[in-house]
Amino acid sequence: MIKGIAAGITVILIAGCSGSSEVAEKPPVGTSEATTPAPAEGNAQAPATLTMEQKLADFDYMWRILEENYAFLEVNKRLNGEDWLANKEVYRSRIASAKTDDLFLRGMRFVLSELHNGHTRILSEEVYAKMMQVYGQGGPEYEPWLRVLQQPGVLARYNWQPIAPRPVATESGSSSSTAAGTDHAGGGPSGNVTKVVVEPGHTAYLGFKSFGGEFMERDAPVIRDFLTEVKDYQTLILDIRGNGGGNSNYWGAIVVPMLISAPVDNVTYDLYRGGEYAADFMKARGLVDLSPIEELQNEALPNLPPEASTQFQSYSKWENNIVPFHPVGFKGKIFLLVDSHVYSAAEGFAVFAKNTNFATLVGVRTGGDGIGIDPLLLALPHSGYVASFSFSMGLVSDGSCNEEMKTLPDVEVDPDASRPLPDQPAVRKVLELAGK
Repeated sequence: MIKGIAAGITVILIAGCSGSSEVAEKPPVGTSEATTPAPAEGNAQAPATLTMEQKLADFDYMWRILEENYAFLEVNKRLNGEDWLANKEVYRSRIASAKTDDLFLRGMRFVLSELHNGHTRILSEEVYAKMMQVYGQGGPEYEPWLRVLQQPGVLARYNWQPIAPRPVATESGSSSSTAAGTDHAGGGPSGNVTKVVVEPGHTAYLGFKSFGGEFMERDAPVIRDFLTEVKDYQTLILDIRGNGGGNSNYWGAIVVPMLISAPVDNVTYDLYRGGEYAADFMKARGLVDLSPIEELQNEALPNLPPEASTQFQSYSKWENNIVPFHPVGFKGKIFLLVDSHVYSAAEGFAVFAKNTNFATLVGVRTGGDGIGIDPLLLALPHSGYVASFSFSMGLVSDGSCNEEMKTLPDVEVDPDASRPLPDQPAVRKVLELAGK
């Protein structure tokens, strides 16, 4: 996932909020389409029916890893009244009573759903396939994720072939095969961006259904052309209502740099539990030499959650700096429409906009969990199912937990987007505010 941009760490996959699907991102430039995996065609056998011992062993394995690494156990208590750890035997009994593999899968999904976190779930076949494509075309910083996805039992469960070795780069630095992602460059508009002149010469609207990396290459020129067209307008409405995430580089490397005239700094933090399972993932992303949690008290963070100093061992401070890149010269007022479905990378944009005053937020409280890197993956040893989970607690600049507090709008209004654009309460509110 990239949830939030973090000082040189690129996150490429985001899980959507509960009820929405995860979004696969554009692989790094210079990787090859030849590495794209494909479903197995009869050469992988689905696992045999699981025994009760195997089901319980899978449950115990997942439980141990989450108990030591999952970031939001106390947040879940406060928000949902759910003491997940205290319910272990109840959950384990549910798995023990699963007579079939299908009931086992349903039971495991229920157990994870009790954490009430959109990044924490058993991967569906569709999401697994997207992750294989993305991580299979990434660099060494994604190897721990790929290793999980390519365990023999996992490949058999999801009926996929292992990916081929990456092609050797030529002397020019590019692959000898066609670079991945070039198929996204053509084919016309993606349909991901909505452009509307609400009031000619005064108010423009730009809506984003997703921040999926697969849209970035096609959407960038569309966004630039429209922003250039309306650069002298007084009001720009950016709409991320219903946007469950994607790649934070969508907004951090495309949208914002076009609209700013000077560098903008945004400070966030990530806290880590210190579980052994997370170590390889963190090392691959350069998360080493972290600050001990005791030093967090030296930061001015008045709203730290109480468990920060007792359940976490280390932290990172991200001083993210976004600089202008061929700015269009827009000097008007920017409004950002948000709702409770704004999550993950889209949530990261809301955090950025609120923290830096890049835009005035209009709508309702967002969905949260927008700071950090990709959720970790774990493979259940007997069934081969893969689970993802959030392992870092993202904090905004005042120390509040983004997953818990979400992002409050500057102006609260009904976010309903079902009506024609000029009749939507949020748009009408922006027009009212812009007219003052």
